[in-house]
Amino acid sequence: MPDFSFAFDNVDFSDRLLQFQVLPAPADNQTSVDSVDKDQNQGKSELHVSSVILAAHSEYFMRLFCNGMSESRSEVAVVHVTEEEKLGLHNLIEYMYTGLLREPSNAESAVMLLCLADRFAIFSCMEPLVEAFKHFPNTLHACLLVLGLPETLKSNKTVQPVVERCRNYLSQQFPDIPAKKSEFLSLSLEGVKVVLDSELLNVQYEEDVFQYLLDWLEANCLSLQSRTRAAEELAEVVRFPWLTGDFLEDVVTNSPLMQSPACQALIMEAIKFKSYTHARQQQMMWKKNSHNRFRPRNTVILENFWGNSKTYVFHQTNMSCQVYFEFPLELVICTGDSFQSRPFSLGPNKYTFYIEAKPESVKASYNSQRTCCINIMVAPSSRTVDEPMLLEYQIAMKRDYSQNYDTKATGQCDLQVAEGACAQFNDFFSGWFIERGFSFPRWNLTINGPVFFRLNLDLKERPVSEEGSC
Repeated sequence: MPDFSFAFDNVDFSDRLLQFQVLPAPADNQTSVDSVDKDQNQGKSELHVSSVILAAHSEYFMRLFCNGMSESRSEVAVVHVTEEEKLGLHNLIEYMYTGLLREPSNAESAVMLLCLADRFAIFSCMEPLVEAFKHFPNTLHACLLVLGLPETLKSNKTVQPVVERCRNYLSQQFPDIPAKKSEFLSLSLEGVKVVLDSELLNVQYEEDVFQYLLDWLEANCLSLQSRTRAAEELAEVVRFPWLTGDFLEDVVTNSPLMQSPACQALIMEAIKFKSYTHARQQQMMWKKNSHNRFRPRNTVILENFWGNSKTYVFHQTNMSCQVYFEFPLELVICTGDSFQSRPFSLGPNKYTFYIEAKPESVKASYNSQRTCCINIMVAPSSRTVDEPMLLEYQIAMKRDYSQNYDTKATGQCDLQVAEGACAQFNDFFSGWFIERGFSFPRWNLTINGPVFFRLNLDLKERPVSEEGSC
């Protein structure tokens, strides 16, 4: 930016007088004036300014000086600010002349300057203010200040990294709400929305999230009207489709706080989701939306809703074992997370059987055949093995208790691979037909039934001259 510091508050280079009309500060925002950096000139109630310089940096002053009204022709321009905002606006106007922003001393000052920059449309100073946030330590108070910014300002591309950093910090502070119940109840409305929407929230059932919402409303909203208004905002982050039908019907629908049109619309959305076929539910889970309500918060909720995986180990010796792994098919089709067996011993090390389903490889259709490509790995618990060993494997699977196991892959792998992975396979579900059906309560079997894997594993010494096959 050009340096016009010589013209700052200089009557010889100014065509207008900018007057600050001080308004009383809001009762709920009595921040000390000392929180804003100031010098001996920042206390002035008027400044000599150049219309060209201010209009070049601010859309607000551009409209003020050329709106065709009487004030645009006047040599005196008036802005209404509080005492604290007057000092901040003085700082921003000086930035328009010098290109240098007085770095705020704390998060409160930076948030106030961001609000002023947004209000007076001085967008060129957004980036320096965002950079200033990097020098402040992450604190709960500072994060709540940032999350309390207006939505238009939080959606600004320059400000978004700061907002996301505060969201992540807040989510990491409350993975277990009961352990920090008093701190959770003292959060602002925006802070509670971030915590209840977090993927890091450690809950086994979505019903727990709804109960946390009710606890916060009871502790912070005194009147029924204020509780209803806050509940309407917080209901957006509760994933109602993952509540059981009984809880949704008996508790949520009958709650006095859920009677607003917006809350009723969310409830009806969840009821419709439960009435869809599994194929359509799975499509909605993967579909990109502006919200996460159709996606389970974590794999624990999904497993509790549709069933749990199981691991059995049979015929185990020092150098061989037979592992059986059972899990509901929806755990692979509906999520992109990894599912692993319990660790089992084989020789001197422990191993785990992993199953991964990647979202981009899932091919879904509404009423036809469905295919899911997956990767299967057998990995040692440590990254290195003391002695060169070969793992001979045979992997078989079936869909029903009455069926026989169908061998899918055989081979051998070197256990000294640096990354630890021994074997990877694809397309184990190719050609499987996935039945259509309605959702069942969590205590029933899934409509598509479980999947059964059987691994026959044998450890053998590998000659030093022999190369591994992985």
